[in-house]
Amino acid sequence: MIVFSDENEIENEKENDAEMEAVNTSDAGDDADEIEISIAQTGDSMGNIIEAAEAKDAAEKTVITDLPEGEIDISANKRISELVATEFIKEHHAKFHKGNLRSGMVLEYDGSIILLGDVNPGAQIRATGNIIVLGALKGVAHAGAQGERDAYVFALNLAPVQLRIADIITRFPDNGNSKSNINPEYAYVEDGTVYVSAFE
Repeated sequence: MIVFSDENEIENEKENDAEMEAVNTSDAGDDADEIEISIAQTGDSMGNIIEAAEAKDAAEKTVITDLPEGEIDISANKRISELVATEFIKEHHAKFHKGNLRSGMVLEYDGSIILLGDVNPGAQIRATGNIIVLGALKGVAHAGAQGERDAYVFALNLAPVQLRIADIITRFPDNGNSKSNINPEYAYVEDGTVYVSAFE
């Protein structure tokens, strides 16, 4: 629900060049998030404000359904959506790619890559920054391609043939091509060794 000041108060604020604030609260109970929306120009119409709030609500409920491994509700796992948003905002240099990488395909980028799909065996994904795969990673991944050991690789199903971060290479055991449940994990370098941890 969006709560606004009445029209008389808005007119008074226009005269005083003050900012109008709106509060957006969800009906989710005690755990409801409260978000303040500041409007820099008080001349914005309520229709524009409501339209922006509805667009935000729709974005939070996005469901990715065209991944072959199943359906992923991004709003159910806020940590994954925060990871993607943080990567995009932090780097200002991230490439989004939608679709699967098949055998023989190579996806390279000078920055971070966020892939909505799978990296199949025989495919390669290479980035100078981090790699985030919202799907299965079963091919070859190389993060921090210019020597950045702080880079990481994240996938909903992390089972690459080979994983490389900066100049450190590791191979994963062959688990066959059986479909597996979504098990988010990330790989990172610590003391010259690649570690894999569950993403909780």
